[in-house]
Amino acid sequence: MVALAIRNAIKMSFSLRLLFAITLIPKTIYAAELVMAISNGSGMPMTDIRAEELKGGILKEFGDALGEQLHLQPRYLILPRTRVEGALLRGHADLLCDLRPEWLDNQTFLWSDAIISNRMIVAMRRERPLPASLDAIAGLRVGTVRGYRYPEVERLQPAIARDNAANDSQNLEKLLLGRFDFIFTNRIYFDWQRKVHPERERLAPYDLKITDFDTYCAIPAHGKLAIKDLNQAIATLKARGTIQSILARYRPHGPS
Repeated sequence: MVALAIRNAIKMSFSLRLLFAITLIPKTIYAAELVMAISNGSGMPMTDIRAEELKGGILKEFGDALGEQLHLQPRYLILPRTRVEGALLRGHADLLCDLRPEWLDNQTFLWSDAIISNRMIVAMRRERPLPASLDAIAGLRVGTVRGYRYPEVERLQPAIARDNAANDSQNLEKLLLGRFDFIFTNRIYFDWQRKVHPERERLAPYDLKITDFDTYCAIPAHGKLAIKDLNQAIATLKARGTIQSILARYRPHGPS
């Protein structure tokens, strides 16, 4: 009986130690989350959003690589463009990426080093001649994405008539339906569509440059991430060629 009691005591002691160790696992082994707010206004190749979940695309691959580098588990919060800033301000998300300071209302965010180089363009159907300049589209109806800012064209007089869509994909479909003759979009998105869209032959192989730009990640000043750690992670991904490889996988090859 004494031996049995001793064995039971040993088992209980081991169980208590095991239970105590398990309670420490979330802090020591399982990574905390890295929540990235994603605007539902973008489309492939930046984001593959299906059933309100980010399934793939450049931003998911970048977020996955960034999370691994920071030892954090990435999670993606899909929101309308007009709500992504609020998610960051209220602590529902840790960072926003593929943005610029002048595109947001809040000016208290901290901004990372550049992550992606892109170009803002005016795109059109094939039968539409290339405008000579931005001034040539002044006063016209142009396809835009709701909640997005286009600082370089807001100076046009008369002002363009914005025809807002929820995202780039809806905007493109409205262009093909003849709702308007021009859309504001970015080169990465439109180059992809000129290669994969079922009606790609109707898309002009030319476009009008608005401006070249880099995009960055924004974090709250007192959030989970320190800007130094974020920039170090981005620098490491660049040095390894990770970001360049991600972009290359989605870049169509050959003539448009």
